[in-house]
Order: sequence, then structure tokens, then C-alpha cells
Amino acid sequence: MSNLIRTVTFDRANRKKDKSVSFTFITQLEQSPEEFMEIDKLLNDSGVLYFKSNGSLTKEEIKALESAEIEVEGKSKSQRLRNVLYIYYQQKLEYKDSLGDFNGFYSNEMEKIIEHYKSKLEPNN
Repeated sequence: MSNLIRTVTFDRANRKKDKSVSFTFITQLEQSPEEFMEIDKLLNDSGVLYFKSNGSLTKEEIKALESAEIEVEGKSKSQRLRNVLYIYYQQKLEYKDSLGDFNGFYSNEMEKIIEHYKSKLEPNN
């Protein structure tokens, strides 16, 4: 588990199609190559963001944050599956006419997944 603590300026927030929000922060000080590597290692990780406006964290706050047991949930499994199917659909755009719109494609793919697992069930006695 890695922690990243930097003094930053909250630069902007953008609403995404799925109603999530993208945040942009800018460090107030230049980052060395080593510091940037530390940031780069965390790309695509899920975590918790704690932003304290005006000021910096005290040593006690940092210690409390680092020792806190925080459970990160992120997206649900069904949201992740829908996102993966959407990307797959986008990659198959050359077949778009045969795939139809995404909602139809998603419904069809979900039925295939359901039928796959239904076929593995033992019959009820």
C-alpha cells in the first residue's frame, strides 16, 4: 500500500458521462524525477482522496491518515462489466451496423453471459 501526500492546488472538476467526477490537482512545488516516479506507480490504483483546504497536514494528521484502515470499494462488478463491454463495443465499431446501438449490444451480451452460466446449473429434482 502506498500513500501519496503532496501540497496541491485544486485546479478543476469535470463531470463524466457516467456521473462520476474527474478532479485535477497541481503540485505547488516542482517534483523531482524520483517523486514523479512515486506518483506514476500509483496510476490506475483506487484509493481515497483527502483534501484539506488552506494549510498543510500536521504530523499527527499524517500519522492518523496513514494508520487508518479505509476500505476502498470503487466501481461495482456490474459497473466494471458494463464498462468493459462498452470498450469492447467501441473497438468493434467496424461491425457497428451488425451490433446495433450499445444498449442492444449490452442486452445481447448479458443474455449470452446469463445463458452460459444457466447451462452449467444442475437441473432441479
